[in-house]
Amino acid sequence: MQIIDVIKKIKRLIIKGLIIEYLCRLTQQVVLINMAENTSTNEEKRLEALKSYNILDTDTEKDFDDLTALAAAICETPISLISFVDLDRQWFKSHHGLDARQTDRCHSFCSHAIQDPEQLMQVEDAQRDIRFQDNPLVTGSPDIRFYAGMPLLDEDGYALGSLCVIDQKPKILSEAQQKALKIVARQVIDKLLLRRNNRKLMIANNDLTESNRKLKAAEESLRNAVSDLRESKDKIQNILDIVGEGISITDSEGLITYTNGRNQEIFQMDEQSMLGLSITAPVWHNRKPDGSRLRCDEHPVTLALKTGKPVLDFVILIIDQNGHPKYLRMNAMPIKDGSGKVDGAIGSFADITESYLLQERLKESENSLKSAISSANLGTWQMNIDSAVLEASGRMKELYGFCPDEPMSFEAAVAQIPESHRQEVIAIMNASNTKDERYEFEYPVTGYHDKKLRWLRTTVQTFKNPGDTAVSYLSGTIADITERKLDEQRRTDFIGMVSHELRNPLTAINLYIQLLSRSAKSIGDTVLEDKISKIDSQVQRMESLINGFLDVARMGEGKIQLEKSKFDIADLIRMAQEECQATINSHRVNFEPLELMHVEADRSKVEQVLTNFINNAVKYSPANTDIKVTCHQKDGHVHIYVQDNGMGIPAKDQPYIFDRFYRVESDEMKNKKGFGMGLYICKEIIERHNGHIGVSSTEGDGSTFWFTLPISQ
Repeated sequence: MQIIDVIKKIKRLIIKGLIIEYLCRLTQQVVLINMAENTSTNEEKRLEALKSYNILDTDTEKDFDDLTALAAAICETPISLISFVDLDRQWFKSHHGLDARQTDRCHSFCSHAIQDPEQLMQVEDAQRDIRFQDNPLVTGSPDIRFYAGMPLLDEDGYALGSLCVIDQKPKILSEAQQKALKIVARQVIDKLLLRRNNRKLMIANNDLTESNRKLKAAEESLRNAVSDLRESKDKIQNILDIVGEGISITDSEGLITYTNGRNQEIFQMDEQSMLGLSITAPVWHNRKPDGSRLRCDEHPVTLALKTGKPVLDFVILIIDQNGHPKYLRMNAMPIKDGSGKVDGAIGSFADITESYLLQERLKESENSLKSAISSANLGTWQMNIDSAVLEASGRMKELYGFCPDEPMSFEAAVAQIPESHRQEVIAIMNASNTKDERYEFEYPVTGYHDKKLRWLRTTVQTFKNPGDTAVSYLSGTIADITERKLDEQRRTDFIGMVSHELRNPLTAINLYIQLLSRSAKSIGDTVLEDKISKIDSQVQRMESLINGFLDVARMGEGKIQLEKSKFDIADLIRMAQEECQATINSHRVNFEPLELMHVEADRSKVEQVLTNFINNAVKYSPANTDIKVTCHQKDGHVHIYVQDNGMGIPAKDQPYIFDRFYRVESDEMKNKKGFGMGLYICKEIIERHNGHIGVSSTEGDGSTFWFTLPISQ
């Protein structure tokens, strides 16, 4: 019977696998059909744009791998990808921290990201996101929990794919990380454009090489023709007219005696206007590439006439007759008579404006990349495995307490690590070398000169020297996490203080309340019972405040727990209404009629959010004003609003109002007590329920705080 049961189980697994494969294919077909019906034209153009870069199925390139490594370091994630969304797959040009080169498009997070090309898409917890909770990439390897993807938007506005970072635990990027990720995404696009333009440039250079070959042949023919006393003038002109470069011929004084059609196109001047002009005349606006004036004696034609030697590959900036600046690569060849005397010169001009500006843009991109690394404040290092020679950046030396110009050996670096962590660090580096895997780890160091204790987060990975694969290196980045470690310690100390200093007195107060309540009941004093009940209510509020401190700490550590149950939101609001009627006498809190709406959530925490909104409305609006609480359903969500007629929130503060410990700085707020935790806790609670939270406000004209929750099906 056991063998039969095993066989049956195997059959069920096979059938289940086939069904999953079938559903995946069916989903892919549905996606393709919907795309074909709804956005076929845009998708076709997007795919055409993607193919125009000739990037798919190409080999890995260090430039792109550096960008994914940088993105992973900035965002503190183990995985970073440059993903291009093809017709039925997503293909990874760079796959930092992941072995796969492609996945089916039906499982792709990036397919969602490119739907809103201008925005960074973040999925804080894929297991709680209805779009992805059943995705095989979430339920199985690589166990995606967090995803952030910045669409790769090319110059024509097509989203080719995304630069994304992935983690196996929930998280959310800081504003600095989001900004840096967007900068790196722009670097990816710049690299793509550069790659495509370089390909065009290579083709153009090949054409130019061929043209130069033809030009040399033409120049040879020209010299032979001139030596024949201009008897073959027509033949020379025919040759020059088919050359792809602009050609000018001057006499011994530098005056133009001939110009071909291409030369006239470059300078936007007709032949008759050009003939007789000096090659150094002001009309050409001759400049050096940096824009400074090119003196007459520095002009290539002048030099060729003066020295009798050719001047090759001279870059010059001119302004054509339509006012357009152009960068030209110029060659000047002296023309000599039978006795060897220079009696003229030939100048050839190639318009290299596009390639020149491309090179300048490359320089800007490199500077921007350096700026991204600098903004992340990372140190970099690499070490030859055989020789153990360490090359450290200035930032790394600073973190280890060395002077910028001071050499730092591997042995000296290791010596700054306390013995408690030293062997662990060495073991990790050895493991990276032997297993050829990437590691990320944290450890303390003591500064070499300043003796300052710092905590560092280091990445390490092995790579081969492209020029000599027998030579291997360890390399990585280093970040200062000292402040984070101190914050963790402060948080631990804070929680201990709260637990010890506040909970113990409250426990005693609760005990006395219970004793007083029993005494009041025994003597039948209902007035005293009511007062004791109100005291107990305030103690509960105090406990709620203490729990708020604890929630802030737990949220920072990702340890907050939700105890979900199915309940009627209208019932929760009715209880809040009764509580307001009993405790709020300074304002008129009006509740609109409600309808039955069931949600599956942590009831106490949702009540905490609503109570916080109402209490804030009371706190920040004048006495005897109205506060309005409304609730309705829309698009499968419960929408709850709390509107007041208070002081309002300045527009500059609204984007940060839900940040931890953030408080609005104004004269009206000086007498308002608070720690800036309440709205932060509310935001965390609602977002962990896959809801949304926000505020609309006009300074001096009140505020409306709102949140949404998914309706239970």
